Amino acid sequence: MFRTLLVALALVVPIQVSADPVVRKVVEPVKSFVDLRAPHALESLQRSNPAHYAKIQKVIAGIEEQPDRVEGDWLQVNFDAHDVNLQRMMVKTSYPPRQVLSFRLDDVQYTMYVLRRDMVGIAEPLH
Repeated sequence: MFRTLLVALALVVPIQVSADPVVRKVVEPVKSFVDLRAPHALESLQRSNPAHYAKIQKVIAGIEEQPDRVEGDWLQVNFDAHDVNLQRMMVKTSYPPRQVLSFRLDDVQYTMYVLRRDMVGIAEPLH
């Protein structure tokens, strides 16, 4: 009876054994928000934080080259961005379509538009 109870308890309570301890990176809280959709926001960022300005210029160039990069973890891997949020269900009906992207570099939260040239429809004549 005791053996059956012990086996049942072992099946119910999972025990995780790991050789490597889990290392958690301490993430700084957001101290400021920068809306890159505002006029002259990039020029202001260039003066106030040149390192972030350089990263954001690379982000913009990379997204222009391949717009679907924002769908995956490209920002996290290449720029150590955190809290990446692409509003997938909200697409502005401009030409080309735009989506709102927000992400955090260090302790600054950025918001910007992403031009989605990969979502442009093609007009075909009716037959």
